[in-house]
Amino acid sequence: MSVGAQRIEVGGDGGRVVIARSPFGLSFADRAGRVVLGEVANTGQAPLVVPPVPEQPPIVGETPPRPSLYAPLTFTVGDQRAVQFAATQWSGDLLAEFETGVAYSARDVTAAEVRGEGVHLTVATSDPSGRTLGVDVAPGPASTFRVSVRPSTAGGIASMGDAFATSAGEAFRGFGGRHDALDHRGHQFVNWLAQENVGAGQAQPVVGPSPTSGGDRYLFPNGQHAAYDVQSQFVSSRGYAFLLDRDELSRWRLASDRADAWKVEAASTGLDYVVAPEGELTAATGRQPAPPAWAAGSLWDRAVKYPSDNPADYEKAVRDDLANFDRYGLHVDGYRIEGWQFLDRKVLAALFAELRRRGIHPIVYFRAFVGQDTIGTDDPAAYDEAVSKGYVATTATGQPYTFISNFNAQAAVIDFTNPEAVAWWKRRITAALDLGADGFMQDFGEQVMADMHFHDGSTGAQMHNRYPKLYHRATREAVDAYERAHPERQIFWYTRAGYSGAPGSAADEPANFPGDETTDWSHSSGLASLATDMLNRAIGGQYGYSTDIGGYFDIGPYAPTTKELFIRWAEWTALSPLFRLHGSVGAGVHTPWSYDAETARLYDALTDLHLRARALILRLWREADRTGVPPTRPVYPADQEWLLGPDVLVAPIVEQGATSRTVRVPSGCWERPDTGERVTGPGDRRVAAALDQLPYFFRCGTRPFDATDAGGAALPRTCRSRRTFRIRLRRGLVVARVYVHGRRIRVVRGRRLRARVDLRGLPRGRFRVRVVGRTRAGRTVVAQRRYRTCVPRRRP
Repeated sequence: MSVGAQRIEVGGDGGRVVIARSPFGLSFADRAGRVVLGEVANTGQAPLVVPPVPEQPPIVGETPPRPSLYAPLTFTVGDQRAVQFAATQWSGDLLAEFETGVAYSARDVTAAEVRGEGVHLTVATSDPSGRTLGVDVAPGPASTFRVSVRPSTAGGIASMGDAFATSAGEAFRGFGGRHDALDHRGHQFVNWLAQENVGAGQAQPVVGPSPTSGGDRYLFPNGQHAAYDVQSQFVSSRGYAFLLDRDELSRWRLASDRADAWKVEAASTGLDYVVAPEGELTAATGRQPAPPAWAAGSLWDRAVKYPSDNPADYEKAVRDDLANFDRYGLHVDGYRIEGWQFLDRKVLAALFAELRRRGIHPIVYFRAFVGQDTIGTDDPAAYDEAVSKGYVATTATGQPYTFISNFNAQAAVIDFTNPEAVAWWKRRITAALDLGADGFMQDFGEQVMADMHFHDGSTGAQMHNRYPKLYHRATREAVDAYERAHPERQIFWYTRAGYSGAPGSAADEPANFPGDETTDWSHSSGLASLATDMLNRAIGGQYGYSTDIGGYFDIGPYAPTTKELFIRWAEWTALSPLFRLHGSVGAGVHTPWSYDAETARLYDALTDLHLRARALILRLWREADRTGVPPTRPVYPADQEWLLGPDVLVAPIVEQGATSRTVRVPSGCWERPDTGERVTGPGDRRVAAALDQLPYFFRCGTRPFDATDAGGAALPRTCRSRRTFRIRLRRGLVVARVYVHGRRIRVVRGRRLRARVDLRGLPRGRFRVRVVGRTRAGRTVVAQRRYRTCVPRRRP
């Protein structure tokens, strides 16, 4: 700490902050003394009139930005309003946001006082009323610095912000579940949780050419920057990381209207941000921990077809899935029964028992609101209880705040600031786990309206982005308590909505799904939207990306998932952190057997590929939890490929009809395990990829999925198996089906059933033999074993 007549320095593990007294200015330096971030020059900028121009357009495109004052520590005295969609699938989404008034800024430091390891400053401003700013600068958690700003008088302030200098070529990476880009330089947007923003589907040729629509990245209704999961944080190519640690609506201008500056504003009467000069924020904001091994295997969902499903039809759909798992020899580790709440408890118990007998972990479903929908995903009795006991958000007069939900019925948001509501929620989670569920989807979290009121005094405007953090924290506490009481259980769940902070939602959630992807190839919300979404999240500590293979729904302008799209989507997912198939809610329910036996065989082979990569994925994930380096890493500037750790390059096909693609190859030698083809980088290389081929590469000389055999001996680099053998099946089976790597083989009858397993010609790896049999008593028996090819002979 150094307090001088002209400048003040605050030091910490991450570097130092230099504060100029007159005129006021902040700059941040790393441990080596290199300045990585500084405010724009303080030239005594005059106050600026802010007209009431909407920052977020109502439907599509982007209007010119309203004027903004680029100066150190700005604040607008005036008014701000957020107008939202009030009902259905866009409840809570931003329709428009306005601000008007006069913007002022910081001038000089008039007083400085040492407080702990930091300093408290009094800063004069250009506000003629004499308003000053109290500014605290101090070391933050995990080698960061924290800046907090509070006005001497908060009355009348609509927003506060800060502006920083940038140089040509600086990239801004992160910001959560964004589909539009990996580098957000040149963009302007608001950070406000949104739901159900999707592309134009079959109308894309009409909408796409519009200069304001975002083209192939068009999203309705909130534009191309909309996201279910928002992080108000980024990592700069200059080496620093920045977090706006506020929950209110925020506005970002990233060299969008000034090439030499970027700016952030929060619709609040205070400003808090965190800077990591060395570029690592997630130690402070939180990281998703590695899941249990079963959750990193093959996961399936059976969605409810709302509103057409009834309990009998839904139970039949679940049992049909189980029968098809047997028929096609598919490996399944976890299976989600979305409609569990409206099944009879005896039926549910029987289904759970059947899943467990097959080695499959049961998964269920929860959501952030209670509703009166009777055929859906929640129990209407929960709505009655929560509303009657005051467990939901209210109006200004204290009445339950109800709205029409996605399911076209009355609903209410659970108030997670109410300790009694939190206890009630935890009891619901515990009850599901006691029934035998090993996990759940935790859906929604975007429906908070600005005029809602919460138990702790917060308004909906303050709570909208904050809500999923409280939602997931309550669940995390319930699950942690359950696992302490049941150490043999390993619980896993995945969420939809999320937000940043210190800590943010990543600290309390195991994984995310990206929302309701559409059944198309688009960059907006289809297959080509996934890589940017996954990589942007991972920068902020959200490593567990779980897409819906084949897309989520095919309603409205979206055609059913085609065979080609389904296979390419499964290929995309095979070498991503989580491998999960979600049954569609539309007419075209997509499962492997929906198409043909070839699709089922290819899906099974891709399942095997994911299982072979599982150990690597989990190891990288555990390392990420310690270091903050994501398992999935960008290959800049390419936005449709990634590195899985340092030695696996994944470049899936995301264009309809494509049988080849250009791959941005990193430095060095890379080899395709399936063909032996070698490419050398850095540079762009064209590679072939038939429908049954996923382009991926190992760094030459590495075996990332399986470096040694069971005894530790090095495996050969390449081979083609010559292994063939016979197996005898267990006594008592009267009929059986045997699958080798997803392909059904002949079973020969005799005193005992037997089959010939032929692994000849297969590359090095582990290959699964799965047996589905039936005993004389009519009981189904499922067993499997893995056999390794290309195992070197041991010397005597």
